[in-house]
Amino acid sequence: MPADAMPPTPEPSAPLPPVDPYRPASRRQRLRVVGLTLLTVIVLWLLLLYRPGGNPYRYVTAASAPVPCRPGQQTGCVGGQANVLLLPAASAPSR
Repeated sequence: MPADAMPPTPEPSAPLPPVDPYRPASRRQRLRVVGLTLLTVIVLWLLLLYRPGGNPYRYVTAASAPVPCRPGQQTGCVGGQANVLLLPAASAPSR
């Protein structure tokens, strides 16, 4: 670029033009902020509802529903007996 094509440099003593420190956001910028906010809220709700890496939901159907116990059946059914061993309580310490 030739030297005569460059704009003249302002003198140091020349006052600077007044500049408004606050420039309001344009309508497009405000719509971008609102859209990004809504998108963020939707993504966060979807991550809460459909957790990535979580167990998939299993819906119980009539064919896969657990069956109740037949008379005499103890295991492999709903309502069966679970045997639990209980230990006797420890004796109180003497004084």
